[in-house]
Amino acid sequence: MSAWVYIIYKIVKVAVYPLSWVIVLLGLSVAWSGGRHPARLRACLLAALILSYGLSIAPVSRTLAWTLEHRYPEPADLAARAARYDAVVVLAGGVQRKGGLRTRDDLKASTLQRLLCGRSVMRQGVAPMLVLSGGNADPFREQLPESVVMAQVLRSIERSRWIIRTETHSRTTFENAVETKKLLADRSRIALVTSALHMPRAMAMFTRQGFQATAYPCEFSVGNVHSGVTAYLPDVDYFRQSSMAIHEWVGLGLYRLAGKAD
Repeated sequence: MSAWVYIIYKIVKVAVYPLSWVIVLLGLSVAWSGGRHPARLRACLLAALILSYGLSIAPVSRTLAWTLEHRYPEPADLAARAARYDAVVVLAGGVQRKGGLRTRDDLKASTLQRLLCGRSVMRQGVAPMLVLSGGNADPFREQLPESVVMAQVLRSIERSRWIIRTETHSRTTFENAVETKKLLADRSRIALVTSALHMPRAMAMFTRQGFQATAYPCEFSVGNVHSGVTAYLPDVDYFRQSSMAIHEWVGLGLYRLAGKAD
C-alpha cells in the first residue's frame, strides 16, 4: 500500500466511527436551524440523540461486542499444546508517542494487553519464536515501529531466551498478515494473539495468507452482564466499545469484498 493510498485509507476510516455520524448529524442540524426545514432539523437531532445514547449503554455495546468476541473463546490446556506452533504472533494495537510530558514511547493499553497475553502463551512452551507485528502507523512522520517498542517493553519485564522477531513494515491488519508471511516464509503454524474484538478480522486475514492459525484472544470487552438502572446510564467506555465493534464489522466486510480475507 503506497503512502498516499494509506493516507486516504486513514481518512476514510474516520467515516466508520459513530462519532463522525453524530458530528455530521449535528452539522446538518445547524445548517437547517433557520426555520425553513423544521422536519429535517428534528430528524437529525433525534437521530444524533438515538445514536449517542444507544451506543453508550451496556446492553447495546455488549451485544455488539459479543457478536465478534464469542467466535473465538480463549483456548484451554495450553500446556498440552507444547511445541505445536512454529511461532506465537502478537499484533500491535497502537503506541502513545513521546512528546509533552511523555518522555518516551509507551504502549497503548490494548497493545500492552496483547503483549502480556503473548508473553503468557510463550511461557507455556508452545513455540520457539515470538513474532511482534506492527510498523509505523503515522503516515506523516517517521516513528519507531510499534513492534520495536513492544520488544523494548518486553525485554524490560522479561528475561528470556526466546527468539524474538519484529515485523516492522505493516500498518493495517491485512499488512500484518502479509508481512508476517514474508518473515516466517513456509512456517505456517502459529498461535495468533490479539484483542478478542479484533480476532475475527485478524484470523480472516491470516488464514487468507495460508497460515494454520489458532486464536489466542485477550482483552475481552464482554464481562458480567449488569442489569437494572445503571445498565442504561450512558458511559463513554461503552460508546467506544460500540464504535470499535462497528469498525471491526465494517472492516471485515470490506476486506472480504476485496478478496483479502476468508
